[in-house]
Amino acid sequence: MMQSLLNRPSSTLVLQQLQAGLQPQVLLSSTAAGLVTGIIGVIRAISYASLIFSGALAVHLPTGLGMTVVSTAITILVVALTSTLPGIIATPLAAPTTILAIMAAAIASELMAAPSADVLATVMVAIALSALLTGAMLLALGLLRQGERIRFVPYPVIGGFMAGTGWLLTKGFFQVSTDTPLSWSALPELGQPVMLARWLPGLGFAIALLLATRLWKPFWVMPLTLLVCAASFFACLGVAHIPLEQARAAGWLLGPFPESRQLWQPITPAMLPQVHWIAIAHQTSSLLTVMFVSLLSLLLSNSSIELVVGRDLNLSSEMKAVGWANLASGLSGGMAGNQALPSTLLVHDIGGNYRLTGLIAIIPSVAVLALGSSFLSYLPKALLGSLLLYLGLSLLWQWLYQAYFKLPLSDYLTVWATLILIDAVGFLQGIAVGFVITVVLFMVRYSQVDVAKQVFSGTTSRSNVGRSSAEEAILTQKGSQIYALELQGFLFFGTANYLLTKVRDRTLAPTEPLEKIAEPDRPTEPLRYAVIDFRQVSGLDSSAVLTFNKILKLANKYDFTLVLTNLLPGLATALERGQGLDLSSQRCQVFPDLDRGLEWCEGQILGQTSCPIPDQTWGQNAQSEASAPALVSHLTQLFLTAEQAERFMTYLAPQALPAGYAIFKPGEQRPELYFIESGQVSVLLELDDGRTKRLQTCSAGHLLGEMRFFDKTPLSSSVVTDTPSQVYALSQAAFGRMQQQAPDLVQALQRHIVEILCQGLIRRGEQLRIMQ
Repeated sequence: MMQSLLNRPSSTLVLQQLQAGLQPQVLLSSTAAGLVTGIIGVIRAISYASLIFSGALAVHLPTGLGMTVVSTAITILVVALTSTLPGIIATPLAAPTTILAIMAAAIASELMAAPSADVLATVMVAIALSALLTGAMLLALGLLRQGERIRFVPYPVIGGFMAGTGWLLTKGFFQVSTDTPLSWSALPELGQPVMLARWLPGLGFAIALLLATRLWKPFWVMPLTLLVCAASFFACLGVAHIPLEQARAAGWLLGPFPESRQLWQPITPAMLPQVHWIAIAHQTSSLLTVMFVSLLSLLLSNSSIELVVGRDLNLSSEMKAVGWANLASGLSGGMAGNQALPSTLLVHDIGGNYRLTGLIAIIPSVAVLALGSSFLSYLPKALLGSLLLYLGLSLLWQWLYQAYFKLPLSDYLTVWATLILIDAVGFLQGIAVGFVITVVLFMVRYSQVDVAKQVFSGTTSRSNVGRSSAEEAILTQKGSQIYALELQGFLFFGTANYLLTKVRDRTLAPTEPLEKIAEPDRPTEPLRYAVIDFRQVSGLDSSAVLTFNKILKLANKYDFTLVLTNLLPGLATALERGQGLDLSSQRCQVFPDLDRGLEWCEGQILGQTSCPIPDQTWGQNAQSEASAPALVSHLTQLFLTAEQAERFMTYLAPQALPAGYAIFKPGEQRPELYFIESGQVSVLLELDDGRTKRLQTCSAGHLLGEMRFFDKTPLSSSVVTDTPSQVYALSQAAFGRMQQQAPDLVQALQRHIVEILCQGLIRRGEQLRIMQ
């Protein structure tokens, strides 16, 4: 039977993991990393307990210490076993602890007349409730896989949150060291010699920690510095011949405490009648703040850990791991915990990236719980307070000094505003205002972004329809009647007015004679067609809809047509509902893309202008010319003499093609040149979403297939007839005969193809110039 169990895949995997964990290198690195981070976690747990259970709650510090140490052990254990990153360390953090300290002080103040046991029970239940609510929220978000959706938080809000945490930790240092909260009214008292003797040593220890941790990076620097500070404190007492009882009476040591056999006191059903639920209800905002701050801390820590370890973590899975840990801690009467960034990075530096590290890290917590409360009376307040001050000053230095050189002034002032409101009003209110300021700044900045990605006229940018030289001349002269804007981003009240101003300014802009215009896009004609392209528009609000309603009114007043292109159904519905689109009016036209919108505008201009008839100079006999194919006249105008055109036609084969006929398909090799005698043909590019983009539209006299004729590389475009068309084909065999029999025709044809390619490059270059 034992053999069958060992043969199971799950049992084999567990045995393999245990065997890997017993390797000497794994044991050594896991033990070192686990013990160091476990000791740091215990030291911080003692500091956090001193912060929460200070003032009127100081008599319950042993119980508070048991709560924080148990929370540390449970959080480390659960996250170590369930996280997707082996070696991750999770403990109670400073930011939520500061909120819990404020909440505990408020409850103690409200229940000042209540029995001490009732106050303790109410505070413990409130802290456990905050852990349960935080765990339930994180677990729900993880199970619903919402991690990636809430990953990003505005950077200034993060900075204000961190700076606010630093300031509250700094205030907590004075509370722990002197039992007096830091305030303007308390400054004279804190300046008295007796008070100076309480907090100045802690300030010195904090400065020593700051200097040591910045000068040396090894993991043992912080524990060793704390040990040296503690030794120096007791050395000073020995040199001054001050007994421990006298030092404790002066407020330099913790205590005195009532005798207690154990530190951890779980919440039992017998304690529930002592709980004042109304007092807890009054702290609803603090409970919500703990939940939000814990979520924010998880987002920050997770992103930083990913950056250091060089791999992406599944945030939803990490939320579930931390959520389970908080639920377990809350059920045990503990406080909320989270990923501990410094300790996790320390494990990474030591090389203890194994789950065994987390199991070893709980040993110091278990040892402290086994010792009981007797050792607390020997802990200097200055030492515990110095760790709080060290954490607080580190955050303030980073976000109030260093951030000045990294952040824009508006973001830096947002950090200050959030910090001030956190101190004056509350954590949740300060963070909420920080979010509001960030959103307002975003809208102000976004409104200054040019909503029109490209602005051009019909003089410099045309549709992809091939035109005759006479038509090109007309469009060059009349093209400024077309005013086109390619919009981008989300259109809202901050950018909609900018669009209206653009159209209004062009409508009222004075025109100048063409020969006096130095810039090609300066208007020489009154506005007749305002083309607005929506291809890169993600959405619009009601203010943007109102803007288009105003543009329609401008169109009716100043006699121009509003042409909308690439308008998605959702945007069209919103515009039509808000009267920003009127399909029944001739003043509003809609086309599937910008190219076809420009084509319609150009057609309107050409239709209103009489084109001069080209000179008929290719023959003297009008009767014979009338009977000749129309292609002869096109060839004569383009690149051949009349005599050459007659000879050239003998190498061509006529073809009558119906509308919708694919002359070339994507990837197809058809080594033939096609000359259009009549009709219309379009070159199309198939897009990934199934739509097609028109690259060029050709009419009578144009040449098709020159790239395929001379290059064997398959092309991805297709060539399709738009209308019934008459074309003439030049095959490779006919071209070979032409090379032998009429080299002058070959030379003229090749020169014409080079001109076509050069004109295409010039047109693309002009488009790129406009797009800059």
